[in-house]
Amino acid sequence: MFNKYFSLFGLFLVPCFWQTVQTCDENSNDSQEDLAHDSVMTEARRFPFNPWLPYYYYMPMPVEYPTAMSTRTFPAFVPFTSCTTPNREMGICAESGACIRGGGRASGTCVLGRVCCVNVVSNTCDDEDRNVVTLDNTYWLSPTTGLSSTTSSCGLTVKLDAKLPEQGKAVCQVRLNFVLFTIAQPNSESVCNTDTFDVAGASNKIPTICGDNEGQHMYLNVPSSATSPTDLQLSFNFGTNSNSIRAWNILISMIPCDSANLAPLDCLQYFTARTGTVRSFNWRDVGGTRTRQLANQDYSICFKTMPGFTKTLCLTPCTVTSNQLPFSISIASTLSPAGPRPGQSQLVPLNCNNDFLVIPGGFNSGKPPSVDGMAYDRYCGERLNALPGNGASTTICTTATPFRLLFRTNGDETTTSPTPDSPTNGNRGFCLTFRNQ
Repeated sequence: MFNKYFSLFGLFLVPCFWQTVQTCDENSNDSQEDLAHDSVMTEARRFPFNPWLPYYYYMPMPVEYPTAMSTRTFPAFVPFTSCTTPNREMGICAESGACIRGGGRASGTCVLGRVCCVNVVSNTCDDEDRNVVTLDNTYWLSPTTGLSSTTSSCGLTVKLDAKLPEQGKAVCQVRLNFVLFTIAQPNSESVCNTDTFDVAGASNKIPTICGDNEGQHMYLNVPSSATSPTDLQLSFNFGTNSNSIRAWNILISMIPCDSANLAPLDCLQYFTARTGTVRSFNWRDVGGTRTRQLANQDYSICFKTMPGFTKTLCLTPCTVTSNQLPFSISIASTLSPAGPRPGQSQLVPLNCNNDFLVIPGGFNSGKPPSVDGMAYDRYCGERLNALPGNGASTTICTTATPFRLLFRTNGDETTTSPTPDSPTNGNRGFCLTFRNQ
């Protein structure tokens, strides 16, 4: 009889034990949202790390910086889980309802039934209408109704604070992608005297730019937002120019302090692909001889060193379809008698005193850097060539790592000695294709 009752009692215990395992004990604080969060993080870790994913795609990593609020307290959004829509727009993974309530647009899907939420802000550019952005992967769009002729400025604030639930971890960089960027051109002295775009609040030096900058980008360095919350101010200022077309669409991406995708310090631009195109701001393949180079530029352009390669960076002037020059930085001049030498590379290092591109240890492709007359760091003139006074552009390579270029211009085109430029044939800047091999 005892064995009979014990067997029945054992049958009762087994399903109870099974049920306990499935539902957890009554004292557990885990919720379905916690399980969903853990599933998101587990699912995200299954994706293989790929350095060629967009720089604004960040994998979940162990937190190394102080975090004020866990993502579990803000389950509607999963911070720094970037996604791409079928239209190639960037967004963040979010619950559909939260995306719509927050003014976002659902397009594409994420794991656990979440959607790819595209966030767009567009202000009227009134003084009191300065939007504040706190979400990663937010687009700042120029007013859809256009700008009034009386509009003198338009601004946006990017608020970085690890205590914000939609961020939840420390941010150390912000990347601006200029999907669309068109404002007034500089004057003949290369100065942005009508319209300007400026950034305030970054710890690195950000140049003032204007003109056409579609496809360009900038990295903005900031202190860790866990210890030093920062407000970045993005500002357009407009002068009097009734013929100017003013439009922009800027993707604002936040990069956590523990991300492998942080750009090296003091690099305004950072290229992670093996091949691509690097251009000075406002360079464009359009006809004409007017000045497109911008004044007072002073910044570094960096390239990721690829593992497993011979560590050589080669740069070649772009192929153009107009009469535009792919390399035009201060016309080379003779010193005695003084006179411009258009269509040539630099004659002597002094030619590259005002405006120049630094390629450390650069040399003509196919020739060793030790050949006499070929080891130039500063490049200027209207042809890219390590040989002085050469009338043909060629490919310049360097083995100096880490790969970094420096572009510097002064504040004018025609007044500063010893290399004044021709006012009838302005500097255009540069467009170079690169291969990191």
